Amino acid sequence: MIALVTIVPLVLAVFAVLYLGLAVYVAHATRKSANVLISGFLALIACYVASAALCYGATDASLFGIGRVLTLFSAGFIPVMFFLVYREYTVGAPHPAVVAVLSIIPVATTVLALTNAQHGMIWSAVEAETGLVFSAFKEHAWYTYVHVPFAYSLFAYAAFAIIVHLPMIAPAHRRIIGMMLTCALLPYAVNIANNFLGMGPPDFPFTASSLALLFPFMAYVSLKLRVHEFSPLAYKTLFDHVRDPIVVVDTNQAIICANRAAEELLGGKEKELIGRGLWDEFPVARDILEQAKELDLTQTLRIDSSKTYEVSVGPLTARRGQQVGMVVVCRDVTEKRKAQIQLADSEHLVRTLIETSSNGILRFARDGDTDDEYRCVFANRSAETFVGGKKETLVGARLDELEQLDPGRLSRHFNDHDKKRTQLSFEVRTKHGKLDFWLRIVAEPVGADFSLTLIDITSRKREEDKMMTEALCDPLTGVLNRRGFEQEAKNALRGTSDGAVLYLDLNHFKTINDRFGHKAGDALLKAFGHRLEFCLRPEDVLGRLGGDEFAIVLPDVGLDDVRRIAERLVRTASEAYIIQGQEITCTASVGIALIPTHGQDLWHLLDVADEAMYAAKAIPDEEAANDRAAYVEAATAS
Repeated sequence: MIALVTIVPLVLAVFAVLYLGLAVYVAHATRKSANVLISGFLALIACYVASAALCYGATDASLFGIGRVLTLFSAGFIPVMFFLVYREYTVGAPHPAVVAVLSIIPVATTVLALTNAQHGMIWSAVEAETGLVFSAFKEHAWYTYVHVPFAYSLFAYAAFAIIVHLPMIAPAHRRIIGMMLTCALLPYAVNIANNFLGMGPPDFPFTASSLALLFPFMAYVSLKLRVHEFSPLAYKTLFDHVRDPIVVVDTNQAIICANRAAEELLGGKEKELIGRGLWDEFPVARDILEQAKELDLTQTLRIDSSKTYEVSVGPLTARRGQQVGMVVVCRDVTEKRKAQIQLADSEHLVRTLIETSSNGILRFARDGDTDDEYRCVFANRSAETFVGGKKETLVGARLDELEQLDPGRLSRHFNDHDKKRTQLSFEVRTKHGKLDFWLRIVAEPVGADFSLTLIDITSRKREEDKMMTEALCDPLTGVLNRRGFEQEAKNALRGTSDGAVLYLDLNHFKTINDRFGHKAGDALLKAFGHRLEFCLRPEDVLGRLGGDEFAIVLPDVGLDDVRRIAERLVRTASEAYIIQGQEITCTASVGIALIPTHGQDLWHLLDVADEAMYAAKAIPDEEAANDRAAYVEAATAS
C-alpha cells in the first residue's frame, strides 16, 4: 500500500505533464476552431490526471484541497467540452447561450470547491489516529444531486449523439471519430463501475489511471490521425452543388429544405420556401406526391411552358421505418422528351425498343364478355421469360390465369370504381423452372386498360439478404453476433415453455492471447465457436456476445438434457486445440439459467447464467475435469 501511495501519484503526474504537452502541441498545430476544442479537451484531461496525483494518498489538507478543486473543475467541464466537440463534428457549433447555460453547474461546483473551507459542502476532513481522513464526494448533497446528474448525463448524451450521427459523417472520418469516442467512453465506463457499481477500492484513482493508460491512443489520435485537423464534410455544400433541383418535404408536403437549383425552379430563396406547400397550385404534381407516400415513383411533368422535368419522388423514412416526409428530385428532361416524341413517330422503332427491353412489358385489356375480367393483349420477349410459357399462350391469357403476377391484387386495384385509377407498384417472388427470382411489378392505367412493367430485382434482393446476413453474424466465428443472437434468441424464447440459457467463456483466454498473439487468439475463438455449433441442434441458438463470451438458448429441453448438453459442451471445448501448429489447451466455463425457473426475459436469463458461470469458476480446472457432472450441476443457477 505504501508503495502504491508513493508510486501512483508520481506516475499520474508524469502522464498529466504528457497530456498537457499534447494539448499544447495540438493548440499550436492549427488555428481552426475544432482544434481549440480538442486541445481544451486534452488540457482538461491533464488537469483531471494531475488532480488524482495530488489527492491520492495526500495527508496535507492544502494539497488535498488543490487536488479536489482541480478534480471538480475538470470533471465538470470535460462533459461540456465533449458536448462542444460533438456539435463541432456533426450539426455545428451551439448558440453561445447554450454554452453559457451548460457552464453554470461546472462554474458553481468550482466556486464551491474553492470556498469549501468556509462551508464544507464539497468535502470535509476529520482528524483520526492515522492522520487526516477526507470524506468522499458522494457523501455530500451538491455532488450527489447536482454535479453527478449533470456531468454524467451530458457526457452520455454527447456520446450517444455522436454514435447516432456517425452514418451522417463522411466514411473516411468515421474511424477517427470512432477511436476518439472509444478513448472517451472507456474512462467513463471505468468511472461508473468504480463509483456506482463498487468495483475496486473507492479511494484508488481508477479513472485517472485509465486515462493514463489511454495516453498512447490519445497521442495516436492526435499525432497520427490528427483529429484536430478533422473537418466535417459539408454535405450541405454537396447538396447545393447538385445540378438537379432537390426538395425535401414533410408528411404535409411542406418544404423542409431545397438546394440552389430548386430555388431557381421554385422562384425563391430557401428561407422563403421553407414551410410553403410544394406545388399547391399544380394539381398534377400534388397527385404524384400523394402516390409516392409509400413507394418510389418517377414521372415526367411539364412544370412550365418551356421545360419538362422527370420528377422522382421517394419516401423519407426514419431509423425505425416510420415515414417522415419525401425527397423530390426534378431532372430537366426537355431534350430527352423531345427525342422520345420523335421516336414515337416511328412505331416500328418503338416496338423494337419494347421487344428488346430487359424489363417485361405487358398490356391488359378488359374482356368483352365482362367488365371485371382482363386479358393480355401484348407481351414482349422479356415478359415471356418472366411469366413463362410461349407467346401464343401468353397473349390472350386471362389475368387470373397468371398467378405469378398476383392477379387478385391487380384486379382489385383496377376494378375499384370508387377510386381514381392510379399507378400500382409492388414486389413478388416467383419461380422460373427450379430458380426463385423477384420481380417488381409496376402497373399503370392506360385508358380503360392497364400495362405492366416487370423489373427483375433478384440481384438486389440477394444483395439485401447477403447484407442482412452479414449484419447479424460475427465476422470472426461465423456464429450470430450480439444483435443477431438477441433477435433469434427472443424468437426462440417466445415459442418455448421450458429450456435453458447457457453462458460460456474460455478460461485464461487473455493469458493465451498475450502468449501466442492475437491471431492465435482469433483462431482459438473461431475453433471454440465451431465446436459449440457441432454440439447443438438446428433449433438451438448460438451467439458471440463479445470477446470470448458466448451464449446459447436451448428451447424445449428438460433439466437432465440441459446438463447433459452443457457437460458435452464443456468437455468438447476443453479438448486440445491445434493453433498455428501449436497445441493449446484451454478449458471453458459455463453457467446455466433455466426456463421458466429463472424467468423468460432473455437478458435477465443471461445475467443469471453469467453469475452462475462466475460462481462455477471457483471450482479448480482439475476437479471440474474429473467430475464433469458435478461441475455442471454446480454451474446451474440455484
